[in-house]
Amino acid sequence: MTTMILSGKRQVVLPAELCRQVSLAPGTRVRVELAPNGEGILVRSASAGETKPASVLFDRVERRGKPLAVEDLQGLAVAKKQGKP
Repeated sequence: MTTMILSGKRQVVLPAELCRQVSLAPGTRVRVELAPNGEGILVRSASAGETKPASVLFDRVERRGKPLAVEDLQGLAVAKKQGKP
């Protein structure tokens, strides 16, 4: 658990690692509300259901196998459009 300091403007800075874990990127609108039991505060994305920026994927995808060249990726996209496996 990380301890933060509430500023004079009642602001806190959320740790980057925590934001990555819950997919909150810079500029994301958040909703803040009292926890149901009244013992804390919940911070949630205000845009539930929206697509998330690619930046939230960093450190979340495990790489396997050798990297593909751009040409290979384009070939896969064409094959998919043509209905080929």
